[in-house]
Amino acid sequence: MKKIAQLMHKLLYDNKALMVFSVILSIIIWLVVTISLSPIDTATIQDVPVTIDLANSVPAQFDLQIFGQSEFDVDVEVSGKRYLLSSVDADSVKIVAQTAYVDSAGKHTLSLKAIKVNESDEFEIVSLSQDYVEVFFDVYMEQDFPVEAKLNIKDELVEEGYIAGEAVVSAETVMISGPQTEVASISKVYAEMNIDKPLSETQTQTAQVNAYNDSGVSLHYLSYNYGNSDITITLPVYYVVSKPASVSFKNAPLDYLDSPLRYTVNPEELTAGIAGADEENIPETISVMTVDFSQLTPGSNRFKVFSDEIPSVFPVEAATEFEVVVYVEGCDKKTLGVPIGNISFINAPEGYEVKEIIKSVGNAVTVGPKDSLAGVTASDIYAVVDLTNADVSSPTQEFSAKLSVRNSTDCWVSGDYTVTVAH
Repeated sequence: MKKIAQLMHKLLYDNKALMVFSVILSIIIWLVVTISLSPIDTATIQDVPVTIDLANSVPAQFDLQIFGQSEFDVDVEVSGKRYLLSSVDADSVKIVAQTAYVDSAGKHTLSLKAIKVNESDEFEIVSLSQDYVEVFFDVYMEQDFPVEAKLNIKDELVEEGYIAGEAVVSAETVMISGPQTEVASISKVYAEMNIDKPLSETQTQTAQVNAYNDSGVSLHYLSYNYGNSDITITLPVYYVVSKPASVSFKNAPLDYLDSPLRYTVNPEELTAGIAGADEENIPETISVMTVDFSQLTPGSNRFKVFSDEIPSVFPVEAATEFEVVVYVEGCDKKTLGVPIGNISFINAPEGYEVKEIIKSVGNAVTVGPKDSLAGVTASDIYAVVDLTNADVSSPTQEFSAKLSVRNSTDCWVSGDYTVTVAH
């Protein structure tokens, strides 16, 4: 006791020790007063997410899903002792949307209920910034629809001197999924292309796909193609010219490459848009058709073609019929049998092997200048059969055969020929 008394006496009369003791005691008294007498205050917790749980819910029993906006945030006002409110945040409160009365498709108003995540937390929920949210419910549905191109033109479609063809959509149909009431209301589906300024060349853009009902109203909450490959629109743009009509040739013997056959075209001129042309790149003529030498025999060979059938050309006027006459002059023809040994096969699919030629080419009509033709024999006629489209499951099949004259620069085979094989 004497030692304790001496220690207390020393502390009481030691200014430094007394100062430390006083500070500690003051802190303890402040904490006690703060905790026990702290005033009640309020605070706002911002952006607390709303929970819409459909598992084992009434909407789930009716196969209803949420379409459109499904994520919401609300502000929550809470009250409690001031020193405690600093630790209350969005994780301390849970906002639940009530779905008990959702039993049909359509837009529903869901009441919001706020609860404390931990019941033992010493604060109270005072109010919410909003007491309900509006959510669209419906049964999921998906369906294929034909899609059409639609141009939204701000000013002029093309620059002066150009013409636009028909817009081409990269897909004929589009899979649309979403709420049943919306999908069932679809009347038209458009792949839309915005044209902000006049065009002078062909354009390809990723299309904005939109669905509309019978009244032309755009429908909502829909998904297109499951987010797969984009649908594009290609708008061909042509430069307009008026040029003489001409004819091109293919599969021509060597001597005719520099000395084409004589021909006439009626009408002689065509006014049309030409793909890839511009003011500095204008063709001298417009080819209205390509004639294969296998279509030609001695004399006058007549063909007809309409202007809207000409590749890479967009006719400005209504479809015009052109008559083409190709003159094969100074030539004769003779018929020659094609030896089976001169028939070859290319591009056979895996597992496909020609075992037998059931029906050969037969006789080939060979055309050329009389002097040259006299020297052509059956052994000079060769046939090539392309098996690219062979059906492995078919025991026999007929194929087109392409015939040519070997060892000649001015003779060719006229007509269409086939070969039937077994594999």
